Amino acid sequence: MRRIRRILIIAAFTLVGCSAPIVPAVTPSTNEPLRLYATTPTIPLINSLTAAYARLNPAVTFEIVTGNFESVYARVQNDRTAYFITNHLPTDPLWAAPIGQDGIAVITHPSNPVRRLTSDQLRDSFRGRFANWQQIGGDSRELVVFTRENNAGTRLEFEALLMGSRPTTPLAQIAPSSYAMIDAVARTQGAIGYVSMSYVDNSVRALSIDGIAPMLDQVYENRYPFRAFLYVAGFQEPESHMRAFIYWIQSPAGQALIARRYAPLLRP
Repeated sequence: MRRIRRILIIAAFTLVGCSAPIVPAVTPSTNEPLRLYATTPTIPLINSLTAAYARLNPAVTFEIVTGNFESVYARVQNDRTAYFITNHLPTDPLWAAPIGQDGIAVITHPSNPVRRLTSDQLRDSFRGRFANWQQIGGDSRELVVFTRENNAGTRLEFEALLMGSRPTTPLAQIAPSSYAMIDAVARTQGAIGYVSMSYVDNSVRALSIDGIAPMLDQVYENRYPFRAFLYVAGFQEPESHMRAFIYWIQSPAGQALIARRYAPLLRP
């Protein structure tokens, strides 16, 4: 219940932000760069957004630092003028504005004949209760669990959505980034892992969960079970230049860029 209430309160900002006066195409000049930090699942997105906004507003510059959730969050705690883009919000009080919707895809090696799992089968797989894919409808191959490192944002979100208080098996192998997760699963025939939908490519297969495929429409309609909002978050309400950038992300132009990789906030 706490999670649902938090999302509804934060999402309400979007309606306010989108109804605010339109931000001029050129904002006043600033000597200070806008400091943005990105967790690894959002690196391609932040590069696209800042490049497009800088073309519209040449006076605005960005200082971008990327890393895992733990390192990015620590930086923002120490720099209250900075903001970060993330698919996970911690329990600490933060100012946050939603900018899109992500889906966490469950991935396997493309040679694996399994195309779908139930949430219960997936949960038990990550708890270490299955040693072989034959136990859940596959062929005879070792089931190898891959997870992200402790305190990775995608891991925190995935475990909150699927595992609850149940621990991931200590035998799980660690993938230290989204790219590493894709590479590990693509190289391991019995692998199962998870990654932001924006990273899925032909080297892995994304599974349907409870009969729902990880597709943008399913995320937008809140049917896919592992949906996570994307946020711009920080420890204080943003001032004019950062606020203008966030409003632009929530505008039709910014949402069109979001929709290339994620589900937008509102259907075009």
